[in-house]
Amino acid sequence: MDEVKQTLSRMPIFSELNADEIGEVKAITSIRTYIKRMNVFWEGDQREAVFFIHTGVLKAYKIDEEGNKQVISLLCKGEMFPHVGFFERSPYPATVEVIEDATLYVIRINDFEKLLIASPEIAIKVMKILGRKILELQNRVQDFISKDIQHRLIQIIINMALENGVESCNGVYVKVPITNQDLADMVGTSRESVSRVLTQLKKKKLIEANRQGVLIYDLEKLKRID
Repeated sequence: MDEVKQTLSRMPIFSELNADEIGEVKAITSIRTYIKRMNVFWEGDQREAVFFIHTGVLKAYKIDEEGNKQVISLLCKGEMFPHVGFFERSPYPATVEVIEDATLYVIRINDFEKLLIASPEIAIKVMKILGRKILELQNRVQDFISKDIQHRLIQIIINMALENGVESCNGVYVKVPITNQDLADMVGTSRESVSRVLTQLKKKKLIEANRQGVLIYDLEKLKRID
């Protein structure tokens, strides 16, 4: 099996396909590379494709009426995006920007829709992904309503650890090159407020954070902060 087929077969959405089916996916897949700060697409662009992350980290964000940026989600290796709009021709709902050089596998939307019709296993996995993303956004909205800045930021860090964290001898390490401004855009606050909360968490020896990632020394203790 060649490298592209191997990579596709390791992606969660395609992991249960056999070699012939993976070959069919490869036949409709192209590869694009992006460097840091490039946009894959802008909010409002005509929808043309579905993207699967081979390497790199990206962020999806929207701009509100007052010009404020709201980061909707971080996108890492193995994930697909966008998460909405299949079988319709609405524009992309958000802008996606590269925050770590990325290689993306790209399937045109028409080909992907045909794949969903032909492969119920893939369609079911897509539905599960969409359901998980909807629940994630609902929880984010609830956090905005009921939690202060510190607890919103802690929840973002916990989610990052659960989705992309790797166990190490020192704790759980999340290798995502995210800035304080990115975190502020996710939480809905200022960069200065995020810096203050991170400093407090560092003083309590709960986390260590820099531009390469976040180390959570004790994830369970972080979850229990009141």
